[in-house]
Amino acid sequence: MFIVFEGIDGSGKTTIAKKIAERLEEEGKKVYLTEEPTKTWLGEAVRRGIEEEKNPYTQALLFFADRAEHVKDMKKKLQEGYIVISDRYVYSTYAYQGAQLYEIMEFEETMEWFKNIYKPMQLDPDLVFYIDIWPEEGISRIYGREKKEKFEKVEFLNRVREIYTLLSEEYGFVKIDGMRPLKEVYEEIWGYVKKLNIP
Repeated sequence: MFIVFEGIDGSGKTTIAKKIAERLEEEGKKVYLTEEPTKTWLGEAVRRGIEEEKNPYTQALLFFADRAEHVKDMKKKLQEGYIVISDRYVYSTYAYQGAQLYEIMEFEETMEWFKNIYKPMQLDPDLVFYIDIWPEEGISRIYGREKKEKFEKVEFLNRVREIYTLLSEEYGFVKIDGMRPLKEVYEEIWGYVKKLNIP
């Protein structure tokens, strides 16, 4: 079982992914909680590319390089019987880097390029939770963070949110209203996970 959590920063996805993983472990399940960018040197290269504001093409390719190894790792865990839970996956690249390339390439052309890169490494999730919040709310929630990324701007995040909405329709994400208290969001998501009857 491969479960992905998506959403803009401040949506609560990281906290909820961790809580769901802990809940499943309490029930005796083998769980592998992971994230993108990964905590490897490749993931560090992604973060460095963002910090140094490398061009959007470079950043997108760094994400896919990190993902190629990540998919290999997740496939192994799935074969070993783990429930794999990833905080962000390929859809984050579609949304964020798609928004970055908005003024350089046509959106359809960007998505076709991304999907062609992804195809050889493709690993489709069984379930994707998209926690939807307004960008202003997301920014207000992360306001106290010492280090912010350039992605954390309302205009840019509005574009990211628009792409996430399109992706949600295309891929059938479970769309969750993230504007509510975190406890309510968690309980709704746990309700979905519980219905899976994971052995």
